[in-house]
Amino acid sequence: MARSRRIPTGNKSKKTQKSEAEQLAALCVQARGALVRAGRALHDQIGSSLSAAGVQLQLLRMDMPAAQPQIDKTLQILEEALDAVRDLSQELCPSPAYRGGLKQALLRLADQHASGRCHVDVEYSATAAVPVEIAAALYEAGAAAVEQAVQKGATRVSITARGAGKLVLRISDDGRKSGRARALSAIRTLSREQGLAFECSTGKSTIVCILYAIRRTARR
Repeated sequence: MARSRRIPTGNKSKKTQKSEAEQLAALCVQARGALVRAGRALHDQIGSSLSAAGVQLQLLRMDMPAAQPQIDKTLQILEEALDAVRDLSQELCPSPAYRGGLKQALLRLADQHASGRCHVDVEYSATAAVPVEIAAALYEAGAAAVEQAVQKGATRVSITARGAGKLVLRISDDGRKSGRARALSAIRTLSREQGLAFECSTGKSTIVCILYAIRRTARR
């Protein structure tokens, strides 16, 4: 009697694992996008409305000196509410690229390592205008590459950003190369889910290239 062949069910194929990782990355990107939109709404709409209300109260205080003590108390409460809105907005949009753009965020990243054993330099000549969400994604991917370089014992990291029709962010370092691509696999999946090309190569040095191509609308 022929024996039935048993099919193993415990191990998932690499294709299935990749698909699940991509689905998880898509959910992470969607969730993050919702949080960022909420944070920007807090800052741009509610924060602006609270600031405008504060200006109106200050004008009212000038017109009604007798009500100054009560208005001052209201202004203090309003300022505390505005501070809370700003703090929450920053928590929802933590990337410095949202506040100062990609160039300033990268320069700030280099400054954070100024007193460490690894020297980070930035050369920014890109003229490509990218949406703020893409700038944040580029910064996150670049910061992850720098962090991996530092963990691998790099003493020098070079960050360059170039391009007009497309923006190419390139991070090279002299750290240990073993396991680098594997360590960056999660951020690579997230980056690709956000429309970025992400490649990591190891030769004389480790080079991470992150690319965003400007999408142009078709002419009618």
